[in-house]
Amino acid sequence: MKRSIPKPTKAQQARQDAARALGCVVCRMVDAPVQGGDTEIHHLNSAGRNRGQDFTIALCSWHHRAVNLDGWGLRTMVEVFGPSLARGSKSFHAEFGSDDELLAIQNEHIGILAP
Repeated sequence: MKRSIPKPTKAQQARQDAARALGCVVCRMVDAPVQGGDTEIHHLNSAGRNRGQDFTIALCSWHHRAVNLDGWGLRTMVEVFGPSLARGSKSFHAEFGSDDELLAIQNEHIGILAP
């Protein structure tokens, strides 16, 4: 049975909105020519448990759920964007860093935009 995540507070929602506005943290890292799909919020886990609304990163639909862009094949997606979390967390984290490293990068980018 999947445990429900409490709704984000206004501050948490504002942080997630800022992350979503920046786009996929990984696409920015690989300097992709386009983003690999719509921006989605990914909730980070630890020992199989959701860490909560403060532990989220923005990922595109490719990096989050392995959804190809229209007209793009799997090989091209991997060549351009690198591995998808949904297709294997070990290869994804080996290429892009741990959850905590990605969270730190995400938070740094959000902080730059904060007033």
